[in-house]
Amino acid sequence: MAADVTSLEGVVPILPTPLTAGGSPDERGLRHLVDHCVSEGLDGAVVLGSNGEFPYLDFAAKRSVMEVAADAAGGRIPVIGTASAHGTDEAIALARAAGEAGCDAVMAALPLYFDLGVEAAVAHMDAIAREGGLPVFYYHFPDVTGLALSAAEIARIAAIPGVVGAKITVTNEGFLRDVIRATSSQGWRVFTGTSFLLQACVQAGGAGVFCPLPLLAPREIRDLHVASKTGDTERASEIQAHVRRAIPVMSGIDAPAEILVQGFEAVASAEYQGSVARSQATHALVKEALRLCGHPIEPHVRRPLVAVGESERKILVRALTDLGWLPDGPPSTWVD
Repeated sequence: MAADVTSLEGVVPILPTPLTAGGSPDERGLRHLVDHCVSEGLDGAVVLGSNGEFPYLDFAAKRSVMEVAADAAGGRIPVIGTASAHGTDEAIALARAAGEAGCDAVMAALPLYFDLGVEAAVAHMDAIAREGGLPVFYYHFPDVTGLALSAAEIARIAAIPGVVGAKITVTNEGFLRDVIRATSSQGWRVFTGTSFLLQACVQAGGAGVFCPLPLLAPREIRDLHVASKTGDTERASEIQAHVRRAIPVMSGIDAPAEILVQGFEAVASAEYQGSVARSQATHALVKEALRLCGHPIEPHVRRPLVAVGESERKILVRALTDLGWLPDGPPSTWVD
């Protein structure tokens, strides 16, 4: 029986798609990540989000990933599959495949390539909700899709029956608050797309976070959500400040964490100006960070993405050490 995701809240990690050296989905690694979510008390799992490499996997591989993840979860946590595709018909087919695979919902980004406009965006999401057979989370990521909808325009998507919530991947606290305010009457479940804004999201009335970072620090980010939800502002602020020191892990930028945090906070608190830059791929960084922390996956990525190099590995080791997230120091082996 499918989980009721209309009341979903908390910490829901975006799972990377573990791959073999040949580029096929690594079932053992994926099952491990799902079990890790369950054992750490996380609130669900998303497969084939941006960090799941959905643009670079074919339909059969996506179906396989959703089947394995749903089977591994076995109803213990809700699994959100994908309905993100270049066209509406394929998105609907993916949603139906997710239902057949045993997923509880899907997350759907807007089609890439052309600038669709708000009317096409609303029609696309409505079609997935009506014809896909599963509850839908709208994935708002204007740095990738190029469509920077306003909060009022997102509220039109929130009004679509069957679209139960959203992941808002925008580095701006004011915009996040505006979306939560604009959609509150719909009972929408608004999740931030980054753990670096989890406190702000929850304090504004949001549901939590969809993000890969909780895989690396599940207890800390879970505690951050609890402190934010229960009004323990001092504790939440303390944890949030520490979690933001993971910016090098998610960006690969070789700079002191303090400087990166200052830059992030300046952007997050500024007046929202819409999408300003294309998002950089961090898939290999996340996979290598998980491997460094002892998870049995390799940092293989699908072309055209590229693997991490020695310089990036050093950045990860330094950042993870600073955060205290390495269990017993980095593994002795290195897969290039």
